Amino acid sequence: MSLRSFVIRGLPKEVEEELNKFLAARPGVDIVHMGQSESGDCISIVVIVDEPDPLA
Repeated sequence: MSLRSFVIRGLPKEVEEELNKFLAARPGVDIVHMGQSESGDCISIVVIVDEPDPLA
């Protein structure tokens, strides 16, 4: 397993759609931590995940 982080930024509906696509494309991923911040109309979500090694 390896830890990776991803940042998704945009309008709330866009971020929700991108996060859903991200999680659907990685069924073996475990979310270790998720944080959110807001700035104006936009939000940012940082997701730290534990992904299975592709060679394992």
